Amino acid sequence: NFLDNKVIEIDFFRTSGLRSTEERREKIAHFVANPSARADFLDYGYNYYDNADYGIGYGGYYYDGRYADSVNKVITHYSLKPGSTVLDIGCAKGFILFEFLKHGMVVAGIDLSSYALQNAKTEVKPYLVKGTCESLPWPSNSFDLVYSKDTLPHLTELQLRKVLTEVDRVSKTSNIFFEIPVGNTKQQRELIKAWDETHQCIKSTAWWREYLNEMGFHGQVC
Repeated sequence: NFLDNKVIEIDFFRTSGLRSTEERREKIAHFVANPSARADFLDYGYNYYDNADYGIGYGGYYYDGRYADSVNKVITHYSLKPGSTVLDIGCAKGFILFEFLKHGMVVAGIDLSSYALQNAKTEVKPYLVKGTCESLPWPSNSFDLVYSKDTLPHLTELQLRKVLTEVDRVSKTSNIFFEIPVGNTKQQRELIKAWDETHQCIKSTAWWREYLNEMGFHGQVC
C-alpha cells in the first residue's frame, strides 16, 4: 500500500496463473547450477522469458491479450485518446504497448533485452529501442503517459535516482505509473531473489513510499 498524501496507489494490473512456490523450488537448484543457462537468464534471454522448464523467470511469455482490460482502465483513468503518446519503461516484448497501439496511440518502449525485443509483437517492433532507462533517447516533454511494470526493482538505488529524473524529464504531465513488486518480510525478499536474481532493489512497501516521497515523485504506483 503506497497511499499517502503524495504517492497515489492505483491497481491497474492483476496477476493470475502464477506457478506455485514449491513447483519453482523443485527446479531452481538444478538450472541455476548450469553456468550457461544462468548467464542467459541474467542477460534476460530465452531462459528468462520462455523456458518453461527453468523454474524461474516468466516460464513462457506469449501474447494472449491478458493486458487488454488493464489498458482500458489506464486509458480511462488518464483520459487518453487516439494520438496520445505513451512510453513503456522496460517494455519486454511490447505486449502492453500493443494494447495502446490498438487504440490509436503513439507508442514507444525501451528495454535492455535483445531477446525480448527480437521476439516482440510484430506490430510494435518499430517503436521499441534497446537501451537503458537511465538515459532515455527522447526529447523532454514527449509523453502523455509514462509507465513501468515490474521494472524498478531490477535497478540499483543509484540507477533509480537517474531513472526517476529521466522519467520526469520526458513526461508532459504527472501521468506516471509504476507497478512495483515489494517484499515486506525477509522470507518474501528471499523468495523474490531466488526466483529472479536480476532484482537489485527488493524493498518493503514502507521503503518505497519513503523513497519516492523523498525523490519528489508525484505519479501513481501499485
